[in-house]
Amino acid sequence: MEINQSEKTGRFICTMRKEKNLTQKELAQSLDVTDKAISKWERGLSCPDISLLIPLAKVLDVSTSELLNGERKEGEQPEHTEAMVVEALQYSDRSTKLKFEKFRQVSLIALSATILIAIFTCIICDFCLTSSLTWSLLVTATLLFSWVMLLPAFKAKSRVIRKLLVAVSIFIIPYLAVLSRLLKLPIVLTLGGSISVLSIIGIWCIYIVFHLLPDRKLCAAGLSFLLCIPLSFGINHIIPIFTRQHNPSLSENLVNTFSLLILAAICFGSDYVAAHRKG
Repeated sequence: MEINQSEKTGRFICTMRKEKNLTQKELAQSLDVTDKAISKWERGLSCPDISLLIPLAKVLDVSTSELLNGERKEGEQPEHTEAMVVEALQYSDRSTKLKFEKFRQVSLIALSATILIAIFTCIICDFCLTSSLTWSLLVTATLLFSWVMLLPAFKAKSRVIRKLLVAVSIFIIPYLAVLSRLLKLPIVLTLGGSISVLSIIGIWCIYIVFHLLPDRKLCAAGLSFLLCIPLSFGINHIIPIFTRQHNPSLSENLVNTFSLLILAAICFGSDYVAAHRKG
């Protein structure tokens, strides 16, 4: 049965990797990808990104044309042919990146324009209806906060999630302070700030877990559910301090904890099964 080109290339990658005595994980680390990506390439389920073809060829000690064809070529290849292939790949990669960058810039401009129009519309309507600025200030603060939160997604070229978390960590308390001042409700800052700080710490811990276990997302998810147990306890005991409500009952805490433990156990079990099958 005739195999398609992606399967042919995948088998070639697998063969050359083994000749270099590299594991899938070692090859993945040298290319800054996951070993699951390497596995999919070698099984013909997907193809390497065009930006990875040149570094992949260097690691496997083959030419880019051989990598694209999925086989070794007899005899020595003309240098100008390989140079043309490399140049074409680099040009294609640059072109793709420029198109994506242009798309992000246009999207950011469109988002910014939409937010500005919404702000001015709300201010005009508020002033015409009440002869003052009341609810429009809340809308303006919320829209500006949202714009700042989304900015890293459009401007950052790497580690977008980390930069989003940094933005939230920096601006959430000032945002709550503005809302508290506009609403004249101190509890918005005190209660909201306390919950936000605790939640941000929890989210950062979860981010670190996934960062340390990039190839074991199920295991990371299980650990995240375990981290949610003290986080939920903390939030449930912070709320009564500011609202004078009763603390959650023992049964409510047990149900919440038991539910998170079940979810964690499911993730750990799935991770074990996946690792066992892979092994």
